[in-house]
Amino acid sequence: MRLSTLAAAAALLSGCMPAVKDGDRVVDADAAKVANCTFVKDVAGSSMARGGTKSAIGAGMNEAREAAAKAGATDVVWDNITSPDIATVKGKAYRCGG
Repeated sequence: MRLSTLAAAAALLSGCMPAVKDGDRVVDADAAKVANCTFVKDVAGSSMARGGTKSAIGAGMNEAREAAAKAGATDVVWDNITSPDIATVKGKAYRCGG
């Protein structure tokens, strides 16, 4: 009985906790912050998210951060953000620290 209660509580709590995405660990940086870091790769993201340009740019940036995280980067310096109809973002991913 006690084990099933603990299992039910764990299941309930896990549903309440938001999932942490890999891209959440990647931070926005500037050239000075990454001066002593290792360049990993160019990253890009795009979105046609509804709700205006700001949300589309945010979705594109999240997509690029996910790509940076998968490549092992910790930081992204944004190069170019465009937003006519589709928000497109480009940046350079770096690995900083240990």
